[in-house]
Amino acid sequence: METKPADNWQLSFVLAADAVPFFERALDGDDTALLASEIETGADKGKWKLEAIFQDKPDEAALRANLEIAATMAGIDLPPYQLTALAQRDWLRESLISFKPVDIGRYYIYGSHIKEPPPPTKIALKIDAATAFGSGEHFTTKGCLMALEEISHYRRPNKILDMGCGSGILGLAAAATFHTHVFAADIDPESVRVTLENARNNHLARYITAQAGNGYKPAAVRTHGPYDLVFSNILARPLTLMAKDLAANLAPDGLAILSGLLNRQEEWVLSAHRRVGLELKKRYRLEGWSTLIVGR
Repeated sequence: METKPADNWQLSFVLAADAVPFFERALDGDDTALLASEIETGADKGKWKLEAIFQDKPDEAALRANLEIAATMAGIDLPPYQLTALAQRDWLRESLISFKPVDIGRYYIYGSHIKEPPPPTKIALKIDAATAFGSGEHFTTKGCLMALEEISHYRRPNKILDMGCGSGILGLAAAATFHTHVFAADIDPESVRVTLENARNNHLARYITAQAGNGYKPAAVRTHGPYDLVFSNILARPLTLMAKDLAANLAPDGLAILSGLLNRQEEWVLSAHRRVGLELKKRYRLEGWSTLIVGR
């Protein structure tokens, strides 16, 4: 009897918490569902299990190359991993169901599978994971939301940039907080599509403009500025490379929220920004990850 090949493939491995976002960025794709969950018992307690579900069997050589790059960026050896065939199931739907709401300060991020109404006192955003990078689950995103809430107590920015928008969480949170225009940019067109879709789903489309492009190079990024508030939740190296462009597009009294860097990378990132006149205003540290507020 001939066995029908499985359409879905699962990659799984165990990581320290601070390495998870590097591997998620390496695995993010249109046909990939991602699930990260903390291990609560056993020898690996405190670590995280990362699973990626592919619609088709991935190219194993290319997959390993991407994982090795992620490991290098995370400063670790590539951990053991398993790639296995799966029976046909709706893995995207099942992975979405496993995501719990993220409750950070005044913000509440939840998926469409959550049927209970969000807390009425919260700024609630409905964001499904695994459509583009960013579901609110990560310490980098949480740090940015904490910084946003802090800034909202003493500033009301009029022009906001979400650089490297992913699924648009940060830009949408800012739009919902300040009811002002946000320009969202990402090198990945899929992220732009998802950001606009999430804006519509959360009744924030009138505040959001999004465009694909490489950093600050697109003219639209520059013409919508200078910005009173900039989010840049990417990685340490691109943060340092973009420091000069950030300073050039930041309003004189503007603030930038930088994230995607490890605690040990803070001085590297801050040095690049000090060279262009931006100083540290406040920092947040969560499970090995840093979020920095910088300004003149």
